[in-house]
Amino acid sequence: MKMKLFKLVLAAFFALTFSDLVAQQAITNVYGRNVQSLNGKWDAIMDLYDQGRRNKIYLNKKPESKTDFYEYSFENGYRLNVPSDWNSQMPELKYYEGTIWYARRFDVKKESDKRLFLYFAAVSYRCNIYLNGKEIGKHEGGFTPFQIEVTDAVKEKDNFLAVEVNNTRTVDAIPAMAFDWWNYGGITRDVFLVNTPNVFIQDYFIQLDKHKADKINATVKLSEKVANTNITIEIPELKLKQTLKTDANGEAKTSFTAKNLQRWSPTSPKLYQVKVA
Repeated sequence: MKMKLFKLVLAAFFALTFSDLVAQQAITNVYGRNVQSLNGKWDAIMDLYDQGRRNKIYLNKKPESKTDFYEYSFENGYRLNVPSDWNSQMPELKYYEGTIWYARRFDVKKESDKRLFLYFAAVSYRCNIYLNGKEIGKHEGGFTPFQIEVTDAVKEKDNFLAVEVNNTRTVDAIPAMAFDWWNYGGITRDVFLVNTPNVFIQDYFIQLDKHKADKINATVKLSEKVANTNITIEIPELKLKQTLKTDANGEAKTSFTAKNLQRWSPTSPKLYQVKVA
């Protein structure tokens, strides 16, 4: 009985530990928020034998005496563009499948009433993220965005960010051993630091009703379960403005009608500006 209990506690510990490292639910409309770009030239190391994690190259240690030796160094090595695949940047990486480490430094302004998220629009195919020497998250899937909150992990000056990227094919994953597209590897889309209020709009859906031509359905979700928070939905061209309050789950839902609403069609691709605040 004691052994079973120990195994159960151990399993729960690992589940909680792993869940802390997995990337969080993606924030919607990142490109409409206050962001700091981390795109540009990143230092890179080709890790042919997957020894980087064992050697803790994410610590980026420097020799302090004549007897110190570190096999890996980001300085004076490869420089790769982000966003981009690595295959098209250097001839020797065209067919490369394996691990490459990316690294860069950055400064950021910290504010007591703001939160900071490290956002990756896509990394192909699986990655582990390290900030200032600590693993803060991981992700699998080369075409999906993800973010990790770093509010308490960053400092204002000289943050060191390292990303371990691997595009190795396996028989039980996508891509598998045989497929009909190029197996790109790298940080293939934008990298941002996203600055938000302590409580912010995490997700929303503003949709035309399937059955009624003049009806609009709206759902807004806050980042926290905060009730009675005012949410405003506005469509200026239609002179529509709705104010609603969140429920105990931090969500607000409404439906309303719009006069002279023109639906999108291939022959008349009408779009409306929608403001959610």
